[in-house]
Amino acid sequence: MPVRSMPTFRYRRHQVAVLVFLGLMTNYMMRTNINIALEEMTDRNSSLGLYLNWTDYGGSRVSETNAEDAKDFVKSAFFIGYVITQVPGGRMTETFGTKKVLGHSLFICALLCAVTPLICYINLSTSLTVGLLFVIRVVQGLCEGVSYPALTPTVAKWSPDSERGLFLAFCYMGGTFGAVLAFPLCGLIMEYMNWTWVFYIISLITVVWYITWMLLMSDDPQNDKLITEDERDEILRTRPFNSKQQAADLATPVMPLLWDILKTPVVWVCVLCDFCNGFGLYVLLSEGPGFVRDVLPIGKDIYINGLLSSTPSLARLIFAQVAGYASDFLIGREYLSKLQTQKLSTCIAFLLPGAGMIVMTFFTTSDWQYVCVALLALSFGFNGAVCSGHVQNIISLAPNRSGTLYGVSNGLGNLSGFIVPFVKSWTVRDITSIDEWRNLFIVAASLYTLATVVFCIFATGEAQHFNSKEYRISQSSVPPETSSDEETKPTETTPLLNI
Repeated sequence: MPVRSMPTFRYRRHQVAVLVFLGLMTNYMMRTNINIALEEMTDRNSSLGLYLNWTDYGGSRVSETNAEDAKDFVKSAFFIGYVITQVPGGRMTETFGTKKVLGHSLFICALLCAVTPLICYINLSTSLTVGLLFVIRVVQGLCEGVSYPALTPTVAKWSPDSERGLFLAFCYMGGTFGAVLAFPLCGLIMEYMNWTWVFYIISLITVVWYITWMLLMSDDPQNDKLITEDERDEILRTRPFNSKQQAADLATPVMPLLWDILKTPVVWVCVLCDFCNGFGLYVLLSEGPGFVRDVLPIGKDIYINGLLSSTPSLARLIFAQVAGYASDFLIGREYLSKLQTQKLSTCIAFLLPGAGMIVMTFFTTSDWQYVCVALLALSFGFNGAVCSGHVQNIISLAPNRSGTLYGVSNGLGNLSGFIVPFVKSWTVRDITSIDEWRNLFIVAASLYTLATVVFCIFATGEAQHFNSKEYRISQSSVPPETSSDEETKPTETTPLLNI
């Protein structure tokens, strides 16, 4: 199998990849902006806009602990909604297409992002303000929960076999680029304007993307008006998506499919990987700015803090492209099988970041703080290989129903986003204590190690039985003309574990 060169973006599939990349960029900017702005929103010494005094949160005595509890409460709200819409988002994408589902959901999220500062400027009690912000973040989570389940059907439909690793890595890392951009951008906005403009500007960027997306995006190369015949033929010849099965996919009821997915053991391997990977990433994204600010001497400056906090994500973005290209190369030259490449990528993506998080805590003094930042960036850079690891394995398990499968895996896996703030509160009581921060990183590294071991032992590259199984509610619901001997045959189930 030939190995392609890096994308030139003259091909239609590369244009689609750019649109998805930018959509996930806005997704992450809206997801992380409040984590950055909250520090200024609740800082009594800040001169960057309205100060929210949350020290009386919960009705107890006035203290800074109350303010920290309120911030953790608001931070965790997003993931409640985010988890709920993972499976519905994947199924809606398979039914209505990525264009409508991803586009409309992020547009609604942008409107809520713009409303956030207005809630804070209304003269309400602390509990009511925090409660309203909590609700807004839950609804934003509901909107953004469909984003990544909408990604895998697009990859399955638009990427030829020889480019799948790089195509997936580029699209998937749009979110990481959003995190890279959000930290310094928010810091710059707050330095020259105030924290309210963090929400307004990011909302505007998302609306501009939405208009472009609705004008240029297409769900399937078969129906795209801008693609050339040669490129369409190449994609259709080698993609894993089976268009002949599409009618049966659209008629598939959710609950029987969901039950088959949940009782398939290899699915839980991917769920564990998503959970452990999510825990490590949310430690970085949600708590990283606090670690840089409270532990590193150079982290006191707002803009420098944002720049340093984005460095690991930038390294992750770059390495993901390298890992995606390397994955296609190894598979194309038949040096490794797809499954072997996915296992190798998982080892790189999990073990090296886990080790790096622990080691960097020994280099936090003023003389060694730049070494700490370098270790943080380098270790999380390797996590970019995740796109060539268990994420790509999900498409292997169910190319036609990857949206629903990814919704299950990513939804259950992202429960870690709800847990991280509370684990951080439990392990890091003194935010200036390096030892306590190290304990939090040890928890993340331990989960990374567990996921690596389980994936390397139990993962399989075989398409699972629920990918092609035909579901029927009752015999009367099937039109007579669609009946055939082939349809009445029981579906053969592939082995669930391939150790």
